[in-house]
Amino acid sequence: MRPTLRRQLLHLATDLSALVQNPDDLGHGFDLLTRSYSTPVADAARASLRSCGAIAPLLRERYWGHWPSQTALLAMPSGSLGHGYASWFANAGGKPLPDPQLAEGTDGDDIWLHQRVRHTHDLWHVVCGCPPTPAGEAALSAINVMQLRWPGSAMLLGADLLHRCLEGPIPGEVDVGQAVAYGLELGRTCKPLLAQRWEEGWQRPLAEWREQLGIANLVEHSPFTEGSTNPL
Repeated sequence: MRPTLRRQLLHLATDLSALVQNPDDLGHGFDLLTRSYSTPVADAARASLRSCGAIAPLLRERYWGHWPSQTALLAMPSGSLGHGYASWFANAGGKPLPDPQLAEGTDGDDIWLHQRVRHTHDLWHVVCGCPPTPAGEAALSAINVMQLRWPGSAMLLGADLLHRCLEGPIPGEVDVGQAVAYGLELGRTCKPLLAQRWEEGWQRPLAEWREQLGIANLVEHSPFTEGSTNPL
């Protein structure tokens, strides 16, 4: 085995073992994602995203619209994307995800892709009806696998499922297996989330966004809505 490959596997094994023990270990989670960005599978995933006809127009213009303050978003109509995002963000602890760590000299297109995915991560949670819980994050990772082909997201899913096997379900939490199944189906069905100009529709009802994306029925019958008081 090549020494570089051995080192890479050791690093990945360290991250994965930590995440199997504790899926909420953000440090090892982000470290795993960072290491996955330099793999051949990630190169292929980025090439596929760059060639996607729906995503390419946003990529060419490096689209980035206006993000109102949380106060302004909360003042928007109840049920709107902006109000739902601000409410979700507050319930999740109000801490934005850090920018992705990319190799020096990374192509500008790839920088935009990674930053756009990371910056809109919480919006995807809201639109897809995935709460800020371990199961909700597992569902989002499954969506990422289907829509982005991110290898790091696939490894995060593996850690989540191993944790479930070794530790059992979390009392009162949606089963992670059901969450993953939901995320995979939603990611397969949904129009490209990365191709959406969210900033031009903050005041649009979430219901309209979901209809436009073709996921209204899936979200309505998701495992997170059954017996839940979650407004998303």
